[in-house]
Amino acid sequence: MKLSEALSEIGRTRHIGEFSAVVLKHDKQLRMVDHATFLQKAAADFKFRFVACFEEDIRAGKSMGYATTCNAVSRQAGGQAGIQACERIAACMSRLDYALIKEVGLRALSLFASSFGRHSRVAECRSATIRIAECCHDESRALQELNSQSLGLLVNGFSKWPEEAASRQAASAIAGEVFRRANRHARLSEFTSLGLANLVNGFSKWPKEAASRKAIFAIAGEVIRRGDRLSHFNQQDLAKLVNGFSKWREAAVCRQATVAIAGEVLRRGDQLSHFNQQDLANLVNGFSKWPEEASRQATVAIAGEVLRRPGRFSDYTHQGLANLVNGFSKWPGEAASRQGTVAIAGEVLRRAARLSDLTQQGLANLVNGFSKWRDEAACRQATVAIAGEVLHRAPQLSHFTHPHLANLVNGFSKWPEEVDSRQATVAIASEVLRRVTQLSDYTQQDLANLVNSFSKWPKQTPCRQAAVAIAGEVLRRAARLSGLTQQDLANLANGFSKWPEQATCCRATVAIASEVLRRAAQLSDYTQQDLANLVNSFSKWPKEAPCRQATVAIAGEVLRAVRLSEFTQQGLANLVNGFSTWPEEAVCHRAILDIARELEGQYFNHDSYKESQQGSRDTLDQASA
Repeated sequence: MKLSEALSEIGRTRHIGEFSAVVLKHDKQLRMVDHATFLQKAAADFKFRFVACFEEDIRAGKSMGYATTCNAVSRQAGGQAGIQACERIAACMSRLDYALIKEVGLRALSLFASSFGRHSRVAECRSATIRIAECCHDESRALQELNSQSLGLLVNGFSKWPEEAASRQAASAIAGEVFRRANRHARLSEFTSLGLANLVNGFSKWPKEAASRKAIFAIAGEVIRRGDRLSHFNQQDLAKLVNGFSKWREAAVCRQATVAIAGEVLRRGDQLSHFNQQDLANLVNGFSKWPEEASRQATVAIAGEVLRRPGRFSDYTHQGLANLVNGFSKWPGEAASRQGTVAIAGEVLRRAARLSDLTQQGLANLVNGFSKWRDEAACRQATVAIAGEVLHRAPQLSHFTHPHLANLVNGFSKWPEEVDSRQATVAIASEVLRRVTQLSDYTQQDLANLVNSFSKWPKQTPCRQAAVAIAGEVLRRAARLSGLTQQDLANLANGFSKWPEQATCCRATVAIASEVLRRAAQLSDYTQQDLANLVNSFSKWPKEAPCRQATVAIAGEVLRAVRLSEFTQQGLANLVNGFSTWPEEAVCHRAILDIARELEGQYFNHDSYKESQQGSRDTLDQASA
């Protein structure tokens, strides 16, 4: 009965103000199927009865009726009729002259921008939003009249077309207004939680803009000040804030705000079922940028919620799945993270025929995440499926960013026996070679991951050529090797050692050995695996003085502080193999004897290890001979 009454009521309206009031009333009252039916009928009526009068009604000061109606029918429940109505009004908006757009008013324009932003693939919506953005930029002083909700709606709408100069400039103007208000005595205290969330969500599309950064930091400070009132924020607002703050992971204020939100998510542990899939994925992805204790606990709680839901992952978008895996992978030791990732790997396999829908970043995030659990069959199978998709996209590898390529290769290398992993890596190596003039644009970590991964297939010509090219880049950065982490140094040396006949690999490894020597006082910061890999790598060039000197320094560290029981059998074998290359060095000889005693102790105390240790004892026997 309510639906029929609502439909009759909109049929009796005569002007846009009356029509919009009826639409808003029933938009709030109706639910489910009735709600969708009503909005779709309202959208059709709006399109046929009122849109033609848009320009005339603007001059009559009735623009708000159009804005509120468009905002209602453009939502998902409005269906195709809502999209068509939105498209028609956007087409009218894009044809208005500048003076008439100003007459619409910024408050109404904020509702239009938000409405058009819901349909970013519609050309008319893009054109109309650009016109609105140009108006906001030119009339930036008038932004002072808007409340936080209107400012947030504008930015959120503009953010759907971040590549447009007008969108960026208008967002910067709004960011400046937010920052101006943040410096007042009241700061941002009058901003609603929804307004703050929409602003952060929008500004995050331009993380390199100084104005965006200042506004985001101010909002993060406001979130921290409201730490005891975060229960007033709804689920979607919390997710938008975390997702936005994550674009500035180096900012302490963003970290503090995110940790505060993680605490709030934990307090809502028994209400996580109220979060939708996208919100959960955004929260996990954001928390992963700051591996704090609260972030870990909140992520584990979300992983448990994800696993409890019936149907689990079928309703998640590809990006949502990728964000979950990327987040869970930051805590690989957590059982819930592993279980959640394995379940997602199964879903990826079920969607194998639709992997073409994944973005480049989505593919890279999934592979990078799955690689943290290399012993899980589902993770291996899903990664192999993605490797096949990467091979299908081989002609389009130029569309992948440098970090995407590095993350993909790093993941594929965890399963080197898989044919698709090898072939996809070879294709990526060829792409790296095509971009050889851009190697200076790669981060240190990306270069290390590429080399370490290519080294899993040393006989593949593109892998060798790409590694040699990267060795040349490492040499060009010789004065900046202090920026490499210990793991990066070990990965580079370990990779280059697979091609000992390559002069460039030799020179790059010598440069790395020299850097290890410069950091000799920090050898205790290296992991056991990194130390073993460095020694094993340096031993490939025994005539190079820095390789010998660095190995001697590591031998001293092994004697001084390292607990040999924490090394793997392979690690001990690598140490012995490396130290034995310079038997004349007393410290290397003593380190070998210490390892011998360690192996003997393990041999007599752990019979089950005898077979696995045989290789280590054989290496030791050869070294002592």
